Amino acid sequence: MSWRSASKLAWLRGLPGIREKEPLASRTSFGIGGPADFFLEAGRAETIEKMLDGCRERTIPYLLLGAGTNLLIADAGIEGLVLRVVTRDHVVEGTRVRAAAGLKMMRLARIVADAGLRGFEFAIGVPGTVGGAVYQNAGCWGKELREVLVEACGYMPGSGRKTWSPADLKLGYRSSALRDGALKGALVVEATIQLQRGDGEEAKSLMAKLTRERNETQPIKTKNCGSVFKNPPGDSAGRLVQAAGLKGTREGAAVISELHGNFIVNEGGATAVQVARLVERARAEVKRRFNVDLEPEVELVGRWR
Repeated sequence: MSWRSASKLAWLRGLPGIREKEPLASRTSFGIGGPADFFLEAGRAETIEKMLDGCRERTIPYLLLGAGTNLLIADAGIEGLVLRVVTRDHVVEGTRVRAAAGLKMMRLARIVADAGLRGFEFAIGVPGTVGGAVYQNAGCWGKELREVLVEACGYMPGSGRKTWSPADLKLGYRSSALRDGALKGALVVEATIQLQRGDGEEAKSLMAKLTRERNETQPIKTKNCGSVFKNPPGDSAGRLVQAAGLKGTREGAAVISELHGNFIVNEGGATAVQVARLVERARAEVKRRFNVDLEPEVELVGRWR
């Protein structure tokens, strides 16, 4: 039976706060993508948990959305239900910090610096949420979330609340069991990180320096998804794309940044198909010239076929 049966559609349409054919482009850092068949945003994780169980029972496809970074949504949109948790709570307990999944990593970096904690400065370069950071073991400047993560609390449809250790999450380079493994489809509710006591003003000074450097070397003020490719072992994806002479290459309004080869910029009105073509062009040219297989870091979701 199709998930679009009358009874399933009636259940979806009866959900409090549900929106149908909801545009998603503005909910991504790329500013690209078609609508969600159904969309629901909630300030409480428990609300989303009930929706996940409802989707599982009815075999309705769903997608969990954070800040919409590192994501390329198909022009035809996303099938089923798109869910977004916007909880931003946080608790500082000594050198441990618990943060809700909807809190932005950059915001958390400033919060812990204000609390006189060190070891999280790298997060000022991570544009997504805490939940998204756990989902793909986000990192910047050679540091990753797994270096400070104690545990994550989440919800597995059909099994209830769970607490996962970094080992349970199988955190790798921009990967986890949530993205690629046994925990796929689970919701991250909050994460606990372990930091060190230190000079908060020094932390802020370092973050300001890192931000300045980032602004000089990356197209931060443009519509982009962050790094398009994972760095291959011992090399940089941006260096390879630049060495292949691809900076400035475009498909319609999508263009490989002149500032950094590992960024694709939406100059206004770019489509997902145009971005996907650029991604494939870059991969093919880098493979042809250097025999290196670039692996996408950006995740393609929605109706691509």
